Amino acid sequence: MIIGDLVQNDLLFAEHLSRKGLKCGVLRKHDQSSNNVTIVSEYHTHFKENNIITIHTTREFIKLAKKCRLIVSFTGALIFFLGKFWFLRSLIQLPPVVNITTGSDITEWVNEKSLGAVLYRQHLHSADLNWCAPYPNSLKNIFIHDVPRVVFMRYPYYLVDQVNIGCITDKNQTISFFHTSHLDWKVNDTGENRKSSKGNDRFIRAFAKAIKSGLHAQCIILDRGSDREIAKQLIRDLGVEDRFIWKPHLSRDELVDEFYKSDVIVDQFDIGGFGGIAMEAMSVGKPVMIYIDRACARLLYPDDPPILNCHSEEEIYEQIMKCADRQFLEKLGKEAREWVYKYHNWETCLDQFIFYYTLLTGHQIQDYGWEKNPYKKDGRGGD
Repeated sequence: MIIGDLVQNDLLFAEHLSRKGLKCGVLRKHDQSSNNVTIVSEYHTHFKENNIITIHTTREFIKLAKKCRLIVSFTGALIFFLGKFWFLRSLIQLPPVVNITTGSDITEWVNEKSLGAVLYRQHLHSADLNWCAPYPNSLKNIFIHDVPRVVFMRYPYYLVDQVNIGCITDKNQTISFFHTSHLDWKVNDTGENRKSSKGNDRFIRAFAKAIKSGLHAQCIILDRGSDREIAKQLIRDLGVEDRFIWKPHLSRDELVDEFYKSDVIVDQFDIGGFGGIAMEAMSVGKPVMIYIDRACARLLYPDDPPILNCHSEEEIYEQIMKCADRQFLEKLGKEAREWVYKYHNWETCLDQFIFYYTLLTGHQIQDYGWEKNPYKKDGRGGD
């Protein structure tokens, strides 16, 4: 059972686990509009829409949960699904729980003094497994709150299968940067626990400097984020309005189409780790400009990712100037695609999760040779 609708990651994860031979159900609460449920037919080949179950009461959730072997909870969703029954969870005897932290929950929310944060800290300590993202502030909070049973595993992202590698525009044309992240450097949203800002102001200033240094480039930028109006003013003040093209929120298909048309994808410069957009862009064979903390990345990867890695304004400027070399961009894009398919394709990165699934449930998956625990009582029929 998978719970927690985070930009439909529950559906994507269910599809990938289904391909590995697990029977998955995705639960949605009745206040989450079924009109927002989208199954991408050409991608969802194993998980079907009729396995999305809408529940109306907590008792209904508990009844379904007790029939399953394992609960996968994104971003503390189990707290909200149990509601007032949260404090009785030990008596309810739910199946094992894998909690997947996704970003701001483990980097920000966990430090708050609100009731929700208190419950989330309880959730971290009661989960049978905490699958955590290796961001710098995530690791810091794991140590601060003494989070138990922590594992770091590579996540099976949605990767774009069909791609025409090397379709970078003509050498005489403008180099196109596509800025994808929310415009947020903690001007309007200044919460003391905030750790998920993007540092876009440093990119804007570095990009303007590169333009004034002679780089023939433009930047497609999404009009979103708490500091987007400040970003527009900053661009005006720097005198580079003509080099930025603003676009509204894009659908997934529109986003991927923009990837294809761009030479460089720009992500974030504060968080220190990957997100879904960077992975999708790399799968299209595009160079990604992003800040990745190398020490944290080593918890998942034996080699450095082929990216334009930068953090400070000067580092960003240096990486932008490298993009004048189109042969360099094409080579980096090809390496990025190979790397992301090596480490984040569902076929290559779910074996670790399947091992923990077997360990927690005693249920052996077909084609996996791990011995089932003969002492594990397992009367449940679902996965």
